[in-house]
Amino acid sequence: MLPYRKCVVIALRKENKLFFAERIDIANAWQLPQGGVEKGEDFITAAKRELFEETGVTSVKFVKQTKQTYRYNFTDDIKHKMLVRYKNLKYQGQEQAFLLFDFIGNDSEINLKNLTIEFRRWRWGEYAEILDKIVKFKYECYKKAFKDLQLIS
Repeated sequence: MLPYRKCVVIALRKENKLFFAERIDIANAWQLPQGGVEKGEDFITAAKRELFEETGVTSVKFVKQTKQTYRYNFTDDIKHKMLVRYKNLKYQGQEQAFLLFDFIGNDSEINLKNLTIEFRRWRWGEYAEILDKIVKFKYECYKKAFKDLQLIS
């Protein structure tokens, strides 16, 4: 059985709302910034790097991370896209730690065309709204992580 890819998900909070964005490669697929943990990185370092790469944001204050990690399996269509793109499948899904940061900068700092272009648009949203918009296969991870981070009850 294939392993799970170790990842971080960044819950970037401003005035009790979270930053979330629509993926550029999948219409109506909204999510929080996320990415893989590189060799030698801890979760906080990986989260700050991924957040900068995807959004240009550096003005953050770490609040907390989930007590555990959460797993989901890739859907068949995602597996197919990975096989086409990478010619093999290294992971069966992702194992994610969610980290909560407070945004202490200005919205003008946000740049979706920074180092990697993964999102087409972004906005600040209520926690429940994000759960409504997240793709189905990530929903349970997000819901459990939001409870773990005490963003929802």
